[in-house]
Amino acid sequence: LADNISARLGADFPECSTAVQSFASAPAQFLSHSAVQQLLSADYRKMIIAASTVTCDGKTLDPTGNKAKDISTVMEEVAANAPPTMKVRPSSQTLMVNAILGGVSQTMDISTMTMPVALLILAGMAGNLRLVICTCVNLAASLASSVLIMYPVALYTSTTSPSMMVAVGLAMSIDYSLFLLTRFQKEVTAGRSALAAVEIMLRTSGKIVLVSGLTLLLCFLMMLHLPAAFIANMGIAAAVSVCTSISAALTLTPAMLLAFPEFFGSNRCWGLSRDGCYCCCRRRGFVPRADDIAGHGQVASLGASLHSQEGDDDDCHRSPILVALVAIGGPFGYFSISKMSYSAGLIPFMPTDAEGTHTVEALQKAFGVGTIFPTTLLIVPRPEDVQTQQKRNQWLKASCEALQDIAAAVDTDHVQPFTAAAFTGNMILDGRCTAGGAGTWSDVDTPYSATQVMITYQIDPFSMRGQAWIRRLRKAVLDHEDVGAWYVSGEGPVQMDAADVTFKAFPLMIGLMMGIVTVLIGISFRSVIAPLRAVFCLTWMLVMTFGSAIYVFQEGALGFLHWQQLGPRSVGAMSWICPCVACSVIVGLGLDYDIFFTERVLEECEHGHKANDAVIRALADTADTISAAGVIMALAFGSLLLCSTPSLNEIAFFLILGVLIDCFISTKIIMPAAMYLLGRFNFWPHKFP
Repeated sequence: LADNISARLGADFPECSTAVQSFASAPAQFLSHSAVQQLLSADYRKMIIAASTVTCDGKTLDPTGNKAKDISTVMEEVAANAPPTMKVRPSSQTLMVNAILGGVSQTMDISTMTMPVALLILAGMAGNLRLVICTCVNLAASLASSVLIMYPVALYTSTTSPSMMVAVGLAMSIDYSLFLLTRFQKEVTAGRSALAAVEIMLRTSGKIVLVSGLTLLLCFLMMLHLPAAFIANMGIAAAVSVCTSISAALTLTPAMLLAFPEFFGSNRCWGLSRDGCYCCCRRRGFVPRADDIAGHGQVASLGASLHSQEGDDDDCHRSPILVALVAIGGPFGYFSISKMSYSAGLIPFMPTDAEGTHTVEALQKAFGVGTIFPTTLLIVPRPEDVQTQQKRNQWLKASCEALQDIAAAVDTDHVQPFTAAAFTGNMILDGRCTAGGAGTWSDVDTPYSATQVMITYQIDPFSMRGQAWIRRLRKAVLDHEDVGAWYVSGEGPVQMDAADVTFKAFPLMIGLMMGIVTVLIGISFRSVIAPLRAVFCLTWMLVMTFGSAIYVFQEGALGFLHWQQLGPRSVGAMSWICPCVACSVIVGLGLDYDIFFTERVLEECEHGHKANDAVIRALADTADTISAAGVIMALAFGSLLLCSTPSLNEIAFFLILGVLIDCFISTKIIMPAAMYLLGRFNFWPHKFP
């Protein structure tokens, strides 16, 4: 079979340099015990045939390019035509990427399925099915614009960026339409003309959309501060979606409402009548229903009656509620976030039901993750130590002794011992020193400039134990710099380094986002207190969301559900990328509803109501809208939770839980209680007539 693979690749791709290696073709003298473990499974029933194509036409092969895809196709054909006594399953980085792209396509399909439900909720809140037309136009314009903007850089974006772009575009377009259209419908129901209703809509809800949208846009752009290109790409895609959603909401929505005022202004029979339709011979102007106006007045009077009945003694009821919630959040955040850890690897980004994922998992089970994603040591000797054969032999002996010392220093994992037999290179084989081992010298710059040592250790380098082993290995090689310069490389160390660097920058990113929130809220409401209260509410929500995610994915709090999407992770923790991606979205969305509620309180204060009256009236007026917006957001991000890609499931949990906490706890309990207690200082130093 190995000969067939070599012959087929050589015939179909003569311009490429391909090496095929198997247990049968490897030189016997180089087959150390560790090398056998890499090629044969412990039960001798499974074998790896490695076909490595490094260059084509003298250029490094791109694993995502067309040439690599053609090679993978040939490998699949060879596997399909293998002898019936064998079961052959191909795997490659190209096939892994294809599996990830398949998961992205699945997620986008689920997102499309959730859209009708979200639109029905919007129609129910607005009380007019016709207004859904505006939302659909906004959606189409926003998504089309996002795709057109991202298309020129599509070759350089991460594979999951389209999922994030579609989910954010869907959620924000419907969310902004909800804010605008419910206000328009409210003003029309009160008897105002379409022109006056649109004017009020833009002055109030339009301001909310603009301020919250700009804040969310800047929060996404803060992801560029993180050094991981994968996260930066997702931040760019999400920022573009927000920008196009804002533009569509603030231009197309008022344009359509003013172009067809009679059509969109009629809500008789939930907009299912023929009122305002140009196809009708008789056009009926909109006449507000008496019960609608009465209902509007009842809502307004409800807030006043609540305050008049409760009086100023409510402070003694609201204070314990606020203190209790803060008291819960503090210990919960301390005991959960202090235990937070993270994992790395490619498997979390691959759909669990994809054939490519099953093949990789089978390889890992038979040969170990360390074999599929090996860790290597690159040793660069000093030039004077390898000038002659005698000096090279002396250096090989010294480096072998160093490797034996390193193995002893690293071997602190009593579950899985680590010995010098794990090293295979020019100077060592099966733990014994030799001058003719299985290894090669690099001739880059000068002859014998470097050599590579393979490590065979059956530990998952992406798990927490694997990361601890890599750190011990790096610490141990530092004690032998007299031999040369040591470099620990491999997919595990690379991802671990990316995660460490990213999490070091993570607190600064959160600080920058909170700074943006403080500045924008302060400028928007001309207040010092309002942004501080907003930062407090956002911090509480983040603590509860992150703490819950740690208990779910790390501690297995929801394991009793036996639902894979919310089950404990096999590597012991969630992917390091997910908290970094989700944080910006949670902060932006949380601030969205904060601004919506705060703007309504400000409007009531400007109409002459006392501060505490304004809080109650605003709560009565915005509660249903914010709740509906939260449900719509949960539906929009539900596609990420329902898909079979673990990393997207984790991001979805962050987003859905954060939105629901903000919509049903923060804006219903914490914010009203805090603003009620602050009273006339809510917007200090802003003064009202």
